Amino acid sequence: MQDAIIAISEALPTALREPLRRALASGSTDDWLELERSCAQWPQVADELYQAAARARELRHPLAEKLLAAVLTLAPDHLDASGALAMGYLARGHSRQAHALLASLRKRRAAARCPENARLDELLLGASLAAGMSEDARAAAYRLAIAQDASWEALLAAAEFFRAEKDLDAQRTLCARMVALRPQDPDAHLFMAQWLHDEGYDEEAQRHLEQAAALASTRQQAVRARRLLFELRHPEDDAEFRKLTESFFAVAPAESLAALDRLTRRHPDLAEAWLFYGFALRRERRLDEAMRAFERCARLSDDPNAHKELAAVYGELLEPRLAERSARRALESLGEHDRVSWINLAAALAEQRRLPEAREALARAASLKPGAPEVESVQELINEREKPRRGFYNARLVKL
Repeated sequence: MQDAIIAISEALPTALREPLRRALASGSTDDWLELERSCAQWPQVADELYQAAARARELRHPLAEKLLAAVLTLAPDHLDASGALAMGYLARGHSRQAHALLASLRKRRAAARCPENARLDELLLGASLAAGMSEDARAAAYRLAIAQDASWEALLAAAEFFRAEKDLDAQRTLCARMVALRPQDPDAHLFMAQWLHDEGYDEEAQRHLEQAAALASTRQQAVRARRLLFELRHPEDDAEFRKLTESFFAVAPAESLAALDRLTRRHPDLAEAWLFYGFALRRERRLDEAMRAFERCARLSDDPNAHKELAAVYGELLEPRLAERSARRALESLGEHDRVSWINLAAALAEQRRLPEAREALARAASLKPGAPEVESVQELINEREKPRRGFYNARLVKL
């Protein structure tokens, strides 16, 4: 930790390094007040203090957010510090705090007649959506649609907002701008195709989707293009699939299995169909077939839900190394708040007798939902695996 503190403090002038090191090492209120008093004598060091805070975030120092707040004490309108602090709030689920921080910054900038800032609007759009502030989100999206300095990612976020809101006029204007800006970008053609389809221009939509599929550089782009092409080219099959997925658990298992078997045979590149086919097969305990269906979905789309299901199925089929790999893949995509993936990972590690790692993964699951029966079941498995080996016995199955 001491090495990390030294590395963090290197961004500051020599006179401020020692106060910062004491504040980070102790975390005491007195040391933080002393740091703030020292920084107040150097008001021009806000950027250097922000660099120190950014370094602290990279090193995952627990007081990184407090350091960002110190930057804002010196310079309340520091955009980078505000953005980083807001992102930290969002990561912890404090969306209203993130929104309040960014909205107040924008209000101060507007009062001071500062020019519009696309980066601030991009952050405000995300925070407003997370906090349920739809009017603020809409205003930020409109500003982004016309901002000359908006990043491509900001334009994509605004286009996604307009699509979800079914604001076809705004969507049309923004999609035309995106295609003109990046005619070789598959995302531009995907959004344009969606707008054309919503407006009923299916032939033009299909042309843009074919371009998107040909230009796709990621599996997600290719999957989205194929999914929309399936919807346009096979409306009856699409209607059947939508009806099936909407009432999946209400439909008799034999009926859903038969329908999904037909769909996967007719449309072998439809990743979603393979995912639901796997659900249906697993529900019937046909685990080997379910495994193959989920593997097919994962190959086609890298869908994190397919990896999550594979972790559970591999575990039931006594393939703990494969289960561990799939659980980790799911956590990479779904984030560290996915309780089921932590449980799958804990069970897979326990089966490999990597018990300290298993306990750590199970603790993460338990922190997300204390007292869940699945947590207790995996804890029993860990307790059993702690016992000395006595000859050969089959690994215990834990149904998640």
